[in-house]
Amino acid sequence: MSTRKAFTLIELLIVVAIIAVLITILAPALQSAKEMATQSVCLGNQMVLGKGYLSYALENRQNLPVGDTRSGFYNRWNADRVSGGKTYPLWANPPHDDAFNYKGGHGHNPTLEWRKNGCRSGAIYPYVKNEAAYHCKGDRRLYEGTARGTGLSYRAYRSYALPDGLMGAQPFPAGTSSIAIPDLIKKYNTLKFPEDKYSFVESNYDLLAAAYEWDSWSFIPEIGLYRWWDNLGIYHVDGLTLAFLDGHAMKYKFKDDRSVEFHESRPGNSNSQPGNPDIEWFVQHYPIQKPY
Repeated sequence: MSTRKAFTLIELLIVVAIIAVLITILAPALQSAKEMATQSVCLGNQMVLGKGYLSYALENRQNLPVGDTRSGFYNRWNADRVSGGKTYPLWANPPHDDAFNYKGGHGHNPTLEWRKNGCRSGAIYPYVKNEAAYHCKGDRRLYEGTARGTGLSYRAYRSYALPDGLMGAQPFPAGTSSIAIPDLIKKYNTLKFPEDKYSFVESNYDLLAAAYEWDSWSFIPEIGLYRWWDNLGIYHVDGLTLAFLDGHAMKYKFKDDRSVEFHESRPGNSNSQPGNPDIEWFVQHYPIQKPY
């Protein structure tokens, strides 16, 4: 009659130690694989949004939708002084209820459904047809909030924004170059080299001014100034995804550690970064170039 020999305590401890070592070795690889999968989904989102933006322009006499997602009085593209009072549709709207009542203020505590309503009622949604394309799964603000707070008011859903140059809040942030908005950026067919100019960026706005991705992504497209302004969303291993004006998308990986440090903190590190190659790249591929 055979007897079964049990494991000794030492043997069990050795097995546990080996498993712990294997987990330590595999964890970074598993995390990297997860992030790569998230990046692939996000690139798909950017392609859908980029093609939706392009389709809107091609089916609307080359007119671009408004990149500034502020509502009503705050949106200068919808003010009376613009084109004789003509109202331009926003590419995405602020959060609102089913009766289209504005729910984008911090006091509204916008629900996830109200946030999705803002996506569904935007100008390009008929070409996108899926509100999931407006959210990057690497954007943890939806679950964790921002440095400003963790309540419903800080649970951003939409992860993407258009730069100021595409009918956005202003061509440059206040206190820098002051120019009038030229007619050329209201029409798709007046944009030069669309295959080389980005449209949608991933944003990491902290929801300071409103309870959603307010206005547009501000940046100073001036060679030599070397300044960031608004934060980009670094949701993919020291980089982000971008859509381009011809509808394709790509991953951009930052080359300068200062870029990562700035965009992962708000408020935080200095936005003045002389010699930063990432800033040079974003200037070179900005949708509009001098002369304006």
